[in-house]
Amino acid sequence: MAVTMLSDGYLDVSFELLDGIKAAKAEALLEKRGVPPLPRMNINAYVVETADRTILIDSGAGGINGWGGRLQVALAAAGIDPLQIDTILLTHAHPDHIGGLAGPLQTPVFRNVQQLFVHERELAFWRDEGIYSNAPDGFRPFFDVARNAFNAYGEKLVPFHQEAILPGIQTVNLFGHTPGHTGYLLGDGSDSLLIWGDIVHFPHIQVAQPEVTIAFDSDSAQAAHTRKQLLDRVATDKLSISGMHFNFPTAGSVQREGNAYILNYDLWSPVV
Repeated sequence: MAVTMLSDGYLDVSFELLDGIKAAKAEALLEKRGVPPLPRMNINAYVVETADRTILIDSGAGGINGWGGRLQVALAAAGIDPLQIDTILLTHAHPDHIGGLAGPLQTPVFRNVQQLFVHERELAFWRDEGIYSNAPDGFRPFFDVARNAFNAYGEKLVPFHQEAILPGIQTVNLFGHTPGHTGYLLGDGSDSLLIWGDIVHFPHIQVAQPEVTIAFDSDSAQAAHTRKQLLDRVATDKLSISGMHFNFPTAGSVQREGNAYILNYDLWSPVV
């Protein structure tokens, strides 16, 4: 199983989106870890190649609202033909994760995909007409992007709830950020890698202070609880982890530091 970590670009936001920390403290935490003190979120995606599948995990933002949109360039630089991709795993359906899957009018970008896996709770949320009609005007376009992508793949959608979905790949329920937010554990034992989706948006901040949430969380209390539980697990089990909003496309590890945690990137990781 070979994992290629790709950058779709980045998204400039504001520390005002964070709840539980002041902007000045957020900047200080980033400076302490040697990261530019900017409210910038990288957008990463992953290609997993197995003996019989070429799997894409999330798709970046696809240039929606000027966000990201570099996945196709990254695929080309990595020597991966988009037509090779036959399987897609979705962590959740926010625009910066699903925007690169489809063009206007429900047009699939990855034309040879046979299966698109998404948690059944996630699919149900974005297709719920009651939730859609009651959503704030500024949030309703998120539903339109998600529905456009889902409809583009139609019968290829595979809603799941179980842990084992493909050989060597298990799902990890990480509910809170969205109702069906899902991580993917690749391999097993010491060589395993957990791609944890949006457990963190500002990695060094939310690993150090797991109680800090972001405006994009659908259930902020559950998101914070899930993050604390998962940080304890990955630190205890010494899991290698990666995420869509790591500062660059790489893996890393989490260590305990007193009553808190720190994130250490594997700076040797080959990236595109």
